[in-house]
Amino acid sequence: MKIPIITGQTASGKTEIAQKLIENNENLIVISIDSRKIYKYMDIGTAKPKYPYKNHYKMIDLIEPNEQYNVGLFFKNAQNEIKKAIESGKNVILEGGTILYLKSLVEGLSIFPEPNKELINYIKSKKTEELYNELLKLDKKRALQIHPNDRFRIERSLIVILSTNMSYEEACKEFYKKPEFDYEVYILEIEKEKLYRNIENRIYNMIEEGLLNEIEFLIKKYGKDAIGIRKTIDYFEFIGYFEGSKTLQEAINETISDTKEFARRQKRFLKQINGKRMNYEELISHLNKTTNYLH
Repeated sequence: MKIPIITGQTASGKTEIAQKLIENNENLIVISIDSRKIYKYMDIGTAKPKYPYKNHYKMIDLIEPNEQYNVGLFFKNAQNEIKKAIESGKNVILEGGTILYLKSLVEGLSIFPEPNKELINYIKSKKTEELYNELLKLDKKRALQIHPNDRFRIERSLIVILSTNMSYEEACKEFYKKPEFDYEVYILEIEKEKLYRNIENRIYNMIEEGLLNEIEFLIKKYGKDAIGIRKTIDYFEFIGYFEGSKTLQEAINETISDTKEFARRQKRFLKQINGKRMNYEELISHLNKTTNYLH
């Protein structure tokens, strides 16, 4: 039987559904597919599950907020957690909204060799225009797929090409790893107005739960430029508040705006995902029947 994946927009109710399934199935393990919940100590702002539900979750609290993580590590670690759960006789579902992580599990992933430091230093020392011109010379087909100002994708492509001595397309085929499991993707549908209310209510609830104390602790421990803080909605918007450059209400309004924009981007990406689209009640009803007979 295929392993269920619950996905959908932020604040749509994915985690609530997973928790209701746990209440009806104590043998259930939930694999998180959320690129923010991997960070330790970032609990309130990432809406991590609370105890006792947290005991059923894997792939959360993996690294410090100043450490790096990538989709290749997720692909490997998540599949290992699924394998361990199944071997121990547990039922398994996956839950989260990081589309890149989801696609890696469903479609497979090309995992390239680690580049050497000399290559990394060389790439970092060059201007974006210089890198793009080099990419044009080495792999014109790949270069034409990328905007000349998209430094991240230009760097990544050059690293792959120079590390493997292959074109980008050849390297993707050579280092492709297929999924180890079959999945059934369920996309949680929610009305726009309700989603926006959820987003607005959630930030105020987070503040009541102690979000500001959590952010202050993280900034003191890791600094405001730690990657987990700097790149996570519900955190970076409040840096200015602690520095005195914005009011609390300004930070809250910015967070609400950023979260709504993020939800809109998720919706666009979710349209490209093949899956069964259901509302909250339909999905709970369906999965309550399914998860009790997974293995």
